[in-house]
Amino acid sequence: MALIPSFPDVHFGYGALNELAPELARRGIDRPLIITDAVLVQLGIAGKVCDASGAGVKVAVFDGIPENPTVAGVERALVAYQAGACNGIVAVGGGSVLDSGKALRILARQGGSLLEYLNDPGKISQDVAPLITLPTTAGTGAEVTFGGGIHPEPNAAALGIRSTYARPDLAICDPELTLSLPPRLTAATGMDALTHCVEGFLSTRENPPTRAVALDGIARVVRYVGRATADGQDREARWHMLMAALQGGMSIYLGLGPIHALSMAFGDSPLHHGTLVTVAMPAVMRFYNGLEGDRLQRIAAAMNLEGDRDAGNRIAVAVARMNADLGLPASVRQMGYQKTDVGRMVEEARRAYFNLTAPRQPTREEYARLVVEVLG
Repeated sequence: MALIPSFPDVHFGYGALNELAPELARRGIDRPLIITDAVLVQLGIAGKVCDASGAGVKVAVFDGIPENPTVAGVERALVAYQAGACNGIVAVGGGSVLDSGKALRILARQGGSLLEYLNDPGKISQDVAPLITLPTTAGTGAEVTFGGGIHPEPNAAALGIRSTYARPDLAICDPELTLSLPPRLTAATGMDALTHCVEGFLSTRENPPTRAVALDGIARVVRYVGRATADGQDREARWHMLMAALQGGMSIYLGLGPIHALSMAFGDSPLHHGTLVTVAMPAVMRFYNGLEGDRLQRIAAAMNLEGDRDAGNRIAVAVARMNADLGLPASVRQMGYQKTDVGRMVEEARRAYFNLTAPRQPTREEYARLVVEVLG
């Protein structure tokens, strides 16, 4: 049996934000830097987090994290951290903000160049700044994962942090913070959670407890993503989608696969990651059709589909239908991607570390077919 890695502590449920003040006090953090984005400041969510930080706490706010995380964004956050003489980080937002927080916690204590750590995560030591995450989307699972993707430049392919020392110390998951998420992002981030659960469940790593979490997350997304997208104030659906996102983050500990490797092929663009992976999912499920064992059949059963030997194809059809019903695109071209260098895309996908835990790793020729299919 392989090592079963542990997750950060999690406060979960409506009202979980009230745990922030005692958790900051418990950790001796009285000068936190809240990192977030401008939209969450405008919506008042960052203000709610400031108010929940407790009396006597001197809060600084940095709202310059871009939609896709960049080295420059993290470096600007570091300037704010140092200027405020901060002693802890509270990351409030979606995957971009949460992953930026992981990078910031490393630079805040270890200094140096972020690119150095991205190119060689082995250089990351355990001397990191405290990090608490508060997700405002329900999909990335970044609130509990030990890795993160950071773009060296805005439209360059992301590089991975991937260090257990980057893992947050605590996640506070309050569905109240997701109620303002617009329908399209609700759909895209929700389907992102589905891909995490599916690829984690299919991973070659053995971790039965986490595999069970992944299977439950699959069923949860299928049942609730449509409701949360149609009515953002559906509190029950929001609760379940945030739980599914958390389960997806836990599933990532098992590893991912070609769905996420394909997202790297189109990562040289500002396209939304959650949408990219769900667009790629049907093609990969068809590629997996007939996979040895019963894992595809068990995923199909969790999705209320017939679990026979054609399960991969059934899952592909069901996901494509879900995407259409949710108003998501059917191809990367529909997302506005214009580049045509398929050879480069294939090599980007093949180089991705996500392939290492795939139950069936595509060859160069198979990736070429997958890239063309996903491009549309």
